[in-house]
Amino acid sequence: MMITTQYLNLDLTYQGLSRDELQQFAKQRLPRDFAEQRSQLLNGTYENPSEGRQVTHVLNRSRHSVVAANGGRNRFSEIVRTLRSGKWLGATGQVITDVINVGVGGSDLGPLLGSEALSEFADDNTAHKLKVHFASSMDGTQLYTLLPQLNPASTLVIMASKSFSTIDTIANIRTLKAWAAPELSEQQWLDKHVVGVSSNIEGMTNFGIPPAQQLSFAESVGGRYSLWSAIGLPIALTVGANQFARMLDGAKAMDAHFGEADVLENIPMLMALTGVYNREQRGINNVAVLPYDGRLQKLPDYLQQLDMESNGKQQDRAGNPIDTPTGPIIWGGFGPNGQHAFYQHLHQGYDNFAADFVLVLKRAATKFDAATQAQLAEQQTLSVANCLAHRRLMWFGDGKTYPGQHPSNLLFVDELTPQSFGALIAAYEHKVFTQGVIWNINSFDQPGVELGKKIANEVLDVIKTGTGSSDFDESTQAILKRL
Repeated sequence: MMITTQYLNLDLTYQGLSRDELQQFAKQRLPRDFAEQRSQLLNGTYENPSEGRQVTHVLNRSRHSVVAANGGRNRFSEIVRTLRSGKWLGATGQVITDVINVGVGGSDLGPLLGSEALSEFADDNTAHKLKVHFASSMDGTQLYTLLPQLNPASTLVIMASKSFSTIDTIANIRTLKAWAAPELSEQQWLDKHVVGVSSNIEGMTNFGIPPAQQLSFAESVGGRYSLWSAIGLPIALTVGANQFARMLDGAKAMDAHFGEADVLENIPMLMALTGVYNREQRGINNVAVLPYDGRLQKLPDYLQQLDMESNGKQQDRAGNPIDTPTGPIIWGGFGPNGQHAFYQHLHQGYDNFAADFVLVLKRAATKFDAATQAQLAEQQTLSVANCLAHRRLMWFGDGKTYPGQHPSNLLFVDELTPQSFGALIAAYEHKVFTQGVIWNINSFDQPGVELGKKIANEVLDVIKTGTGSSDFDESTQAILKRL
């Protein structure tokens, strides 16, 4: 069973479900008001009850587009043009050559994935090579490696945080501020070397970021759904505003498909329904995401947050406990490398799993000579062949020592482009939403994450003050004492 759209295709033959079975399961599990809830999402009026606001990330692909606002003459596009053209000068007059995006979670995973996936598509013909880097780790490991390669006078920092209070991001920013201090005063650094991206305008202002270097997005845009907003600045800095707009176009096309196609022709709904079926009827608690194109190797990391932070919950939209399975564990890795590592367990191990294979059929390599192009095309074909082979073996087995019967989706595109990338990510967003509606959970909050942050701050306070706390267990107290 294969579904095709303008930018994305889905083959779910190896789910082992007939059209009649899928139709029947949809009737059983989709709530009667699903079409209404879907319409609310696409119109930006769907409610996030626990946080008391609407869900509007879909609108970033249309009427709230950061690149289309004011006819393309807006702060986001101007920052992109100035940096990519080499016209942004630092405080000492040096051209900005490097940008560090400092963020974590939704302020890092989406921009990082998009920048890596689409880096070859820049079309603005700039002679200035702008390098975009990422720092998310609160322990400073990434900065340890990155900072010796860079010059503070030619480096700009994006401080990306929806709340503008995330402790991981602030820790990295403090280190960068200290690193720049020998060459730049604090005011010089803020005036010429920092851009803020947040829904907290007051926080950016209080930090000292000039208004012209502040980019905002609505609080109704969840962090893990925010790569389409100003949070996507690193993607636009990598590929230019034109290609960023094409990414939005691909997502918008998937929005239209999700809103209009019948259930058995609807890619996100079929992804959701087969996922619910595997979770509930087959008892499969995990999905391996297996991209077969190196440009998408960060996709499993991105989807872990998108799916598990959205639907990894045991309470319904009203806050009542749920005692049935909800969102699965999402894991995975780059398929061609995984074949030489964890695939042994997938093929012959004890545990059951489902899989999403993500495949790019062809890749242009026009910047290389003819002989190199031919070899690169051969490598892409090798990747396709291996993807199809392992997918078959996981389903059919060999009747002997390979059990098979592991269900999978094949999501594939003819070529990876900004449009097909946008459609792929939007399809996963809508799959997560559909499953959340089926399970009657709120896919747009993260109470477990917030409680973890609260406890971490309590522990940090104890470390800083040097005093103990009777609220901590014996093990934690022992580690704190040793520290």
